[in-house]
Amino acid sequence: MKERFIIQYDILPVSVNNYLRPSATIKDDKAVIHMYETMEAKNWKKRFIAYCKREVKKQQWDMSITSDGHWYLDCIFYQSRTNQDNNNYYKVLCDSLTGTVIVDDKNVLVRTQKVMYDTKSPRFVAVLKPVEYTGIFKDEEQFNQFQNSNCFQCKKNVDKCTILKKAKMGRIQQEISVKNGLNICEKRKT
Repeated sequence: MKERFIIQYDILPVSVNNYLRPSATIKDDKAVIHMYETMEAKNWKKRFIAYCKREVKKQQWDMSITSDGHWYLDCIFYQSRTNQDNNNYYKVLCDSLTGTVIVDDKNVLVRTQKVMYDTKSPRFVAVLKPVEYTGIFKDEEQFNQFQNSNCFQCKKNVDKCTILKKAKMGRIQQEISVKNGLNICEKRKT
């Protein structure tokens, strides 16, 4: 199973400044404001989603693997002007990836790796990849060490342990302390 999805797209995402616009209507003598997606944003998303669908097939990507844990989206932007703000691209980009490349953008940690300037060909490159950490554990090795010295020594059923489940989700708990650099389950039953 592939754990990286690569995007090389020839058009920069629509800026958040041009993504949504307010609209007001009068209802029961009160102004009701709602946001609507601009035509520019709709058109960009439509083209980008079509591109992503082709890439999902080409790269044999299974988006279901993004349902758990966090994923980095490392981006390089080639902007046409030096006064453009690369942080304004992420909302429409992540919204467009949702349901095609990723299950939910709440699991995506976006990172700009580099910004360069190309007036003739603004574009971006992005790589979606899993983070190194697992929940509260800095890496797979620390997670395995915790399980070996705590969970597998415990009388509780590991598959039903809510402490372990919460730790894998990244929840900080009083039941897990750090001693001499090691995570210790204070509720372990031996």
